[in-house]
Amino acid sequence: MVIKMTEKVFIGSNDMATFKCPECNKVKTTNVSRFRNIQQAVRVKCKCPCGHTYSALLERRKHIRKDTHLAGTFLHENGVDRGTMDILDLSRSGLKIQTNFQANVKVGDKMRLEFTLDDKQFSKVSKDVIVRSVNGRLIGTEFVSLEHYDKLGSYLLFDFR
Repeated sequence: MVIKMTEKVFIGSNDMATFKCPECNKVKTTNVSRFRNIQQAVRVKCKCPCGHTYSALLERRKHIRKDTHLAGTFLHENGVDRGTMDILDLSRSGLKIQTNFQANVKVGDKMRLEFTLDDKQFSKVSKDVIVRSVNGRLIGTEFVSLEHYDKLGSYLLFDFR
């Protein structure tokens, strides 16, 4: 049984998206403005001239997200809820964490996150975030500051594979 992966395709500010065939690596850039105002996830079926057919998920985020498994700790602004976490994905603007228990947090709360990058130096990072979504133990956050002059900045620039 062959499992087909869905390719993520990022939409640029000009409503153009670049599709790359996972079979032959042929690239095609096309206008996808007709999908701009659709609220749900948009999957498109692509057929390459090489004959390969694949599925692509149009990604409308401002910043590319990197799937990660970075360990760390969190501290809620109330000073009571604290614990360990796993960072599931990371971008320039925020990250998604899974806490070790269902913390008493709500949208708009602030948290302090401390975690270790998987770079060569195993750099320690400490960031303040605002909670943007809560789904059980999964918490979506946004960085209080988008200026990353610490090790996270170089990690986002150079280790973002």
